[in-house]
Amino acid sequence: MNRLIGIMADSHGDLYALKAGVALLTKMGCSVLYHLGDICDSTRPDTVEPCLDVMRNHGVLAVKGNNEHAVFVNFSEGGSMILSDACAQFLKALPLVRQWSDAVFTHSLPFERELGLSAMVRTMGDMEAMAFFETHPHSILFRGHSHIPGVVRLENKKSVSVPVNCGEYVELEWKRPCIVTCGALIDGVCMVWDTDSDRVFFLDGVS
Repeated sequence: MNRLIGIMADSHGDLYALKAGVALLTKMGCSVLYHLGDICDSTRPDTVEPCLDVMRNHGVLAVKGNNEHAVFVNFSEGGSMILSDACAQFLKALPLVRQWSDAVFTHSLPFERELGLSAMVRTMGDMEAMAFFETHPHSILFRGHSHIPGVVRLENKKSVSVPVNCGEYVELEWKRPCIVTCGALIDGVCMVWDTDSDRVFFLDGVS
């Protein structure tokens, strides 16, 4: 039986979208769920607690997005609104990068040692893509932040975009190293990674 990993990103405090994404990926048989950051939205602090409840209740593995950082700084102890201790600790403990096997999960860029917190907001350009390919020659990077689903691979020493259509599989086996941008839950997009066949399936219309 294939191991399926569900991946989502950028729900931005939309509790309905987050619940819908978790429900769909679970229904599809995903044994592990990842959220690539911006679970919360710093302009919607009232949604932080219920969104984090969903994450904890379903055991979703997450990385820290810039909105999680902003919420923790502005609305935890000393801020204008006090979060529960459980939520504050959840946000504080989120890593910038997670790894599983040869996969790397992050919000935008995986270079936490070099860039620190700015890795959450720096954009993925050709230079950044090539830096990942050089340091992770056999890996997949799963990222969020840009809201636009896509795949970038190394070809002839250049970063090349691979056409992506929601509702279709993209084979990754012969495309490593590569960078996969998930798309945003607030736009109804998430994805499934079939680790046995090494391909990803982009889903839209999540509701």
